[in-house]
Amino acid sequence: MDDPRQYVTHLVDHYLGVRLDAAGSPAGLREAVIDLVTDAFVENIEHLMTAQLDLLAERRSQMPDAYLADQAAAEDALQQAAAGLRAALAQTGRLGNAQAFERGAAARLRDDPQTALRAELARVPRPLTRPEALRWTLEPVPWFSNSPQEQRPWPPPGLALLASLRSLPQNASAFARVADGPHTGWVQIGLAERQRTPAQRYPDQPACQMSLIVALEASDDGPPPDTLPISQLPWQLWTIPWRRLALGLTGAEAAAEHLRARDQPLVGLTDAGSTPIIGTPRPRRGPGVPPYVLAPVAQVIAALDLAPTNGICGFSLSDATGEALVCRQWRGHLVHDGNYEPLLPAVIGADIIIRPDLFTRLCDILGPSRCRAGINIDHASAPRDDELPSDED
Repeated sequence: MDDPRQYVTHLVDHYLGVRLDAAGSPAGLREAVIDLVTDAFVENIEHLMTAQLDLLAERRSQMPDAYLADQAAAEDALQQAAAGLRAALAQTGRLGNAQAFERGAAARLRDDPQTALRAELARVPRPLTRPEALRWTLEPVPWFSNSPQEQRPWPPPGLALLASLRSLPQNASAFARVADGPHTGWVQIGLAERQRTPAQRYPDQPACQMSLIVALEASDDGPPPDTLPISQLPWQLWTIPWRRLALGLTGAEAAAEHLRARDQPLVGLTDAGSTPIIGTPRPRRGPGVPPYVLAPVAQVIAALDLAPTNGICGFSLSDATGEALVCRQWRGHLVHDGNYEPLLPAVIGADIIIRPDLFTRLCDILGPSRCRAGINIDHASAPRDDELPSDED
């Protein structure tokens, strides 16, 4: 590594930046962490990380979803530097209650595994729920074939039919309903899925990726072109009652009035996932965090008077009747790149489903003509020597 400190500075900003900002960026803490991690890299971390990547990396362009030596070194350095934070501040004349200071600093600086744990609890087998216009996407990576005799078209023919659409024509009736299982009849108001295959030498195929989003929107005249049907949201909407999130909402009726009057996406990608909305800062990424963690906007939660579901669960909101709204996670369909080495799943996705009585109520609040099934579908390909953008880029 030509410049360990430059790499370490990037590592600390990427892995610890959000937590350092939340702690108020105490003077000298970031610099002390960088110094400690740089020393660790100079000693042995680079060699350890190289060995880990040799064992764990599944292909050159994809970092393994694991807690690697560089992250461990950054975490250890943060804890070492933060342990002396109160004493350092005391030397500058800033004194306070020791117990309260330590508790507050720990709360702001600690890593939070809740997202990864909840994502695992939310995982289901890949569901068959999606709008009729997207039924062709149920075949995972429909362009991919291991047979040199079977050349499938890229991009898939079904994609061309949807590429120019900004919303599905059936409005509220375009949303699919769950066909079986504990949520039979529930309505899918949000769907995000990425399908990706690596480049192959035999048969010769480029790396290909297709991403699709379907989400509920409120709009009088249809969503504007060149926009996405989805917004950026805090993931704490799943874990903290909306009244405590300081979102400026005064009650259920005020939230309902907001929904009736404003054109907006009603589903968003949260900052817990590893895939950001285009044009927004990249969220913090940790081991086990999926690309997509969806949530309804706060006005929907408030208007329907939903609260985080009690007990151990994935991403779930409830009302007085019971469970009301759920985000599900899935991944699967392993493929290889011609070398018969295991790869990350080719299909990763998430959706949001809502109880049918609440969907009807939400549509009544919005007005049936304002319920839109917004859609965005995109694709990209790259030859073997190039790389498709990954969640770590």
